[in-house]
Amino acid sequence: MLITVKFSKSNVDLLKKLIEIRPLLSVRKYSQSNESNENIFKFYSDGNESSKHEPLAEEDYQRFISQRAARREPAITRLITSLSYKVGKRMISLAEGMPNEDVFPFKRIALEMKEGAGMVFEGKELAAALQYVPSQGLPALLSELRRFQEDLHRPPPLPRDILVINGGQHGIYQCVELLVEPGDPVITNEYAYTGIHSTLKPYKPEILGIPEDDDGLIPETLDAVLADRLSRGMKMPKMMYVTPTGSNPTGTVIPEERRRKIYELACRYDFLIVEDEPYMFLNYVGRNPPSFLSMDTCGRVIRLDSLSKVVSSGLRAAWLTAPTTLLHRLELHMQAELLHSCTLSQAILLQLLSDRDRLANHLKSTSEFYRLRRDALYHEMQILTDLVHCPLPSAGLFFWVKVNGVEDVYNMVFHTAFKRGLMLIPGQAFVYDSTAPCPYLRLTFSKIKYEDMKTAILHLSDIIRDEQRINEKQPQRVATES
Repeated sequence: MLITVKFSKSNVDLLKKLIEIRPLLSVRKYSQSNESNENIFKFYSDGNESSKHEPLAEEDYQRFISQRAARREPAITRLITSLSYKVGKRMISLAEGMPNEDVFPFKRIALEMKEGAGMVFEGKELAAALQYVPSQGLPALLSELRRFQEDLHRPPPLPRDILVINGGQHGIYQCVELLVEPGDPVITNEYAYTGIHSTLKPYKPEILGIPEDDDGLIPETLDAVLADRLSRGMKMPKMMYVTPTGSNPTGTVIPEERRRKIYELACRYDFLIVEDEPYMFLNYVGRNPPSFLSMDTCGRVIRLDSLSKVVSSGLRAAWLTAPTTLLHRLELHMQAELLHSCTLSQAILLQLLSDRDRLANHLKSTSEFYRLRRDALYHEMQILTDLVHCPLPSAGLFFWVKVNGVEDVYNMVFHTAFKRGLMLIPGQAFVYDSTAPCPYLRLTFSKIKYEDMKTAILHLSDIIRDEQRINEKQPQRVATES
């Protein structure tokens, strides 16, 4: 006989209260780390944050949430999984659909670190690292991430919490699914990370691409664009996507004054900022500007953090910080999409974050590793002075190169350069309309061998000169021509 039990709304609400999302602490108890590591872990201003704008209330967020996201409901089984982690062995359970850890074939997992230390997972710790966890994340990791975000950003005391995600790209997808309706206007940089464009394509959005200069996105231009739309009664954007440190592909770092202007515009024009910071630890130009999260007095920032560029891209070690109302909706999406991010990766991330000084030493050496490579490639690029315009990137892993006398680099990249054994990325990869002509190239300095740098740039010099001669003789080709 099949017995069906239907949970009433009151029962579901009770379960949700039992496992309610725990906010980031507003009590200022900051962890102490080695004084020499202060700068690498400081993304806040020393002054107290204040705003003339009111914080968003729980009901205010409803206007930002997409109709798709609003239709999601909690999975009862996932609620039970979260509850089981809270009650532990105080109850006998016939509830969780978990496998028994005794059948897992692994006895011990050991990871040896390059500097000599390491981490070992065995016994109960290994069993936990191989088991299902709540959709929000491994509870011990969430506790550590709450401390980490408080220490690094000191965000104003509003209800926020963290969701462990499967890499930064997963966080982008989650935010778009949460906030964007088909046809919505979305604010990005004029040239933006290709992952935001690929995520947005099915929604057919109106991209408001804001130009940059050497200090990143220009807030005055953003203000003018939004003021014009408002005056003409046009639909206003709900979401801005930005990478403030080491924007991909331009390598710019938005200074503090501009960040504050952009945040003020978010409050004035009523949009949310998705702050994506995979290059935050690869800033080569001095102190870190305060993060948008650190100045978020009104609850308008969803922040994406990732260790993919500085620890391991394959671990997909990343987390999202957001106002609790939005985080609850994002967790519902996680329940339906992945159940949760890889538990073993979460356990490794927990170990990494638990030793703050060791992590800081690794981050500093990683930043120096990439800075030296950036400088070496830039040195070789001096022979291109008359052929390109290319500022030294302030952060990240890329040079953003404008080729003189070539309106569209697409064919140069996929015909001339490829035939000569040189792989490049055309600027079309970083605009929403990838069929439009673009004079830019992105050059990556992260993996090329030092001994190959001079050869690569000599090849590039010859290729550009050849392309310039071709362009002088015939009309410009559009990006999609073969």
